[in-house]
Amino acid sequence: MVQALTNFFATSEEFEVVGTATDGVEGLAACHELGPELVLMDLQMPRMNGVEATGRIVEECPGVKVVVLTTFASLDFVLPALRAGASGFLVKDAEPDRILSALRLVANGEENMPISPQVVKLLADEAVGGSTEHKRHGRAPGPTVRLTTRESELLTLLAQGLNNREMAAGMGVSEGSVKAYLGRICEKLEVRDRLQALIRAYELGLVKPKLAGEED
Repeated sequence: MVQALTNFFATSEEFEVVGTATDGVEGLAACHELGPELVLMDLQMPRMNGVEATGRIVEECPGVKVVVLTTFASLDFVLPALRAGASGFLVKDAEPDRILSALRLVANGEENMPISPQVVKLLADEAVGGSTEHKRHGRAPGPTVRLTTRESELLTLLAQGLNNREMAAGMGVSEGSVKAYLGRICEKLEVRDRLQALIRAYELGLVKPKLAGEED
């Protein structure tokens, strides 16, 4: 897998592989020695797992950003990795273009965290389940949020795991318009970024957890 990724990035003019590692201990040492801008991190590794390595790198190597690429798309892995400071979470069946797009977002300092659609859906299912539990225990429902038709359309596309370019194409608008819509949605939902907006929308019943191509 490491060699395949190295070969993949060798074909890209945007990224240069400055080093590789076989476990978290080697990865941490390489970050100290090589000072990379980005680290593509696995989770299940000997000696030091990816969650611990991510936390150590973020703490000890300021400026280095970590994006997780793993086969394990479950809350037991997702939440600890995000809490450790990962700047993105991708599963290994992600298309090459999506991996490049995600790393580009992180490298450019974009506020929107790249997360695979499967992981977004996982978090959404958890949010919906948690919201249901709140109702069972008699907690008050969230405030009513009024979205425009375009904003609702954008949320629906976002719930399918689409990126800005794909949403712009689906709506027939520019990527700048998509960012503007996202900004207004975040303001109305009182959240910081698209992931929080999506989870909040799930909690309020504005959208349903569903990936592109899935049947109702």
